[in-house]
Amino acid sequence: MPCPSCGATDARTQILPGYWRCDAVVRASSLVADPVGVGAAMPISAAPEVPARCGTVYIQTRDENGPALCRCGDPAIGECTECTRMVCADHSALWQGWRVCDRDLANARLRARTAALAEEKRRAEEAAAAEAERHRQRTTLLELADEDAVWLLYVRTEPRTEQEIRSAVHVLRGLNPAQFTDACLYLLPYAGGPETRRTGLTRLSGWAFEGPDFHGRSWFLTRKGEWHRSGTYGTSGGEAQRWKKVRFDDVEKRAVIDELSWQQTVTSGLL
Repeated sequence: MPCPSCGATDARTQILPGYWRCDAVVRASSLVADPVGVGAAMPISAAPEVPARCGTVYIQTRDENGPALCRCGDPAIGECTECTRMVCADHSALWQGWRVCDRDLANARLRARTAALAEEKRRAEEAAAAEAERHRQRTTLLELADEDAVWLLYVRTEPRTEQEIRSAVHVLRGLNPAQFTDACLYLLPYAGGPETRRTGLTRLSGWAFEGPDFHGRSWFLTRKGEWHRSGTYGTSGGEAQRWKKVRFDDVEKRAVIDELSWQQTVTSGLL
């Protein structure tokens, strides 16, 4: 279809299905005539011709030089929204609500399949990277000082990773009961001031090793380095919690470490 403004047909660009922009370069002339009087000569001033692009946007929905036929010769039922060629029912189909020819439909399906494969590959790579990170955390340990290990298990200010918990447990299990007690007494004043607990007529001043996910037992470390154990968490019914002084040996130390690590595992959502 020629441009309705300049008539050019060889220079145009499709900007939307059925919409074309004329890119032909044309020369425009402007003549201005001012009559001076009756029978008088009319001075004419001619402006120089300036080449410019036509730029007219027009619609062409079908080939207007002939009947609306598909490339196979059958009558067309519409035009392809991608290439604007007239198509019949055998050489076109609906793709996401739009009619497209069989060639553009094959290209669209190929692009969709390529995008799906790329997305599947990306998800597989993310899953493999996550599994590799979990394997690394399960098989490697962090180098921690004794006090840092106590801090990771006792101070619950932010979630811990599985690697941090496992590393802290590994370090603390390598300490004997006296070393573990010394590490706690060194660090716990930085974690918070000592609290007071009452057991019978005695008041204990120190730090509690307890939590809602402990398995029915709690410990209390006094400022003098003495360990007390209780079978309840906190106080119940307004009664004072009963604490019993225990000899802190390897069994008690391991129980404290296991309860601390379990509490951190639950708090950090690693189950």
